[in-house]
Amino acid sequence: MVLFFEILLVLCTLAITWVTCYIVYRTVTDES
Repeated sequence: MVLFFEILLVLCTLAITWVTCYIVYRTVTDES
């Protein structure tokens, strides 16, 4: 059960990181 929560935590971290990078990318491309 602990392994499940660890995998879920990693997936959430990756999702937040991807969304943050995507927003930054869109902001930079919209400025230029």
